[in-house]
Formats: sequence, structure tokens, C-alpha cells
Amino acid sequence: MIVVRTFSNSDPPKLVELWNHQPVARGLAQPMTVALLEAQVFAKPYFQPQNLLVAEEDGKIVGMAHLVPDGPLVASEARGETANVPIVIAANVDNAAEIEDVLFQAVESRVRDSEAKVLLLGGTSEPGPFYFGLAKVSCNRGALVSDPRMMNLAERNELSPSTAWRVYSRALRGFRPPVDRTQISARRSLNVLRDDDPPFGSYREACIFMHQHRTRYTLVQKQDGAELARLEVVELEAFSHLRGVRMSGIVDLEPLASCTQIHAQFFLAETLRQMGEGGTAVVETQVNSSNDMLTGVVEKLGFEAYDEVRMMAKLLD
Repeated sequence: MIVVRTFSNSDPPKLVELWNHQPVARGLAQPMTVALLEAQVFAKPYFQPQNLLVAEEDGKIVGMAHLVPDGPLVASEARGETANVPIVIAANVDNAAEIEDVLFQAVESRVRDSEAKVLLLGGTSEPGPFYFGLAKVSCNRGALVSDPRMMNLAERNELSPSTAWRVYSRALRGFRPPVDRTQISARRSLNVLRDDDPPFGSYREACIFMHQHRTRYTLVQKQDGAELARLEVVELEAFSHLRGVRMSGIVDLEPLASCTQIHAQFFLAETLRQMGEGGTAVVETQVNSSNDMLTGVVEKLGFEAYDEVRMMAKLLD
């Protein structure tokens, strides 16, 4: 019989063991350690033990699910009506699907007792307050299409996809910004400034990125210094160890949507050049599947789409 209980202080070693036995396709950083999971999850100032559910069978831990209820740590556009389940993990056993369903249903039961109207599986449209840099590489929003367990869990529990993002990757060895008349013109009028470990813009941002090295790139006009756009780049140390190369993630490309395509290409290309010179070997990012302009920019600069993340939602009666 599967029993669901709340988190206990003695659980981390077993939860780490559970994490490290997950298939690589699930997009989880491995090897996980107690110290890393402690720093990135349990030691967060807003971590609530009662919202981390643990499944046991015959006295052994066989699964976990984390509920992030409505509040200031949920993405701003979803605040007031949304709860999020960023991660659901079950042991590699024959009844793994049953364990996942029991955990998800326990989470759903808790959410129905609250004022939330929507339950998200995998994450919101913004980087979530937990697991950044530990799950889904450069972002922890949505569910990876390549993760069959999460996709099957969503289907079994009647969650529907909404927003989707393509996940892109590019090796930076030998990268050179493209040179043509439009890019030469952009270089004459624009500049890209780099700021290592800039001040956090909010409490939420500080909590999410407190353990990652951040670099901010800013596109400005040379003539008057006016700021046009910003990009935040975060080192992905856990995945760098997993893949054997130094990896970084561009948190969000949406700020480029306010630029022209020529300016967006110049800004991103110059950012990639500076990242490569700084030692980054591989960079990853995501682009909203409906944004044709940004899709064209990243693909022109040699990014390759290798996966997709989808926001999975369930409306609660």
C-alpha cells in the first residue's frame, strides 16, 4: 500500500538516492547530493515542509512531489489563482505510474482545499522558486516533452497543454557574430555592456538565483546610453558537471521582443561572443513557440532545438 506523508528532516538522503536513479531523459541534474538539494530546496527561506509530499511503500521511500501554493513566489501573472507542482518523482519500479498518480492526487486534494483555481504541473511561465539549475537545464518552467513520465502523468490526470517553449542549445567554440551590412550598421550605433553578479531586482529573484553566478548583458545606444534590453545569464554548475563542459543558460529571451530583429540579432550575437570569451562552452535557452521573430534570430545564430517544454494546466471545479 502506498502511503503519502509530509517531509521529514531525515528524508534528504533517501530523496537524493531517488533523484539519482531517475532516467537522464527526465532533465534532472545528476549526481545530486544532499548538500546541493539542501541549498537549492530545503534551505530556501520560504520552503514549507508540509508542501513536500513523500510516498512510502512497505516502509521505503518510493516517490516525492513538491507543491508550491499560491503566493508571492508564484509567477506574477498567475498570482491569486494558481498553484504549481514543479516536480513529481517516483522510483524505477513496476508501479511507478501508480505512485505518481497517488502523489499528484494528494497534491490536487490539498489545492482544492485552497482558493486556487488552476493547478500547473512542471512550472509556470517564469522561473520557479525551486529547482532552478537542477531540473530542465536552463529553465524550470513547464514539463519536458522528452520526459514520458511527466507527459503520461499529465494525460492520466487530465491536464492540458497551453504555452510551449522550444529548448535551444549552442556550442560556443569558434563562434563569431555574423557580419553583413545590417549588423555593421547596428554595431556603429549600439553597444553591449556586461555586469558580473549584478544586484538582484527583487526578493523573489534573489531567492531563485542565490546560489548561481549571474551575468547581466545590457543593450544600449552609443549616442545617449539609453537602455534598450537586458539579458540575464546564469551558470549551470550542476549540469556542467553532468555533461563535462561549462554550461550557462539565458534565463529568458523575451526582453528581445521589444527590439527590431536586426538589433535582437546583434545583441544576442555579441552576448554569445562575450560568453565564449569568458569560458562558456555551451549555452541553452528557450523561445516561445509562437514567437517567429526570436525563433528566426536564434536559428540564424546556429542554435539547435532539441526539446520542448509545455505548461500543463488543470482547471479545478
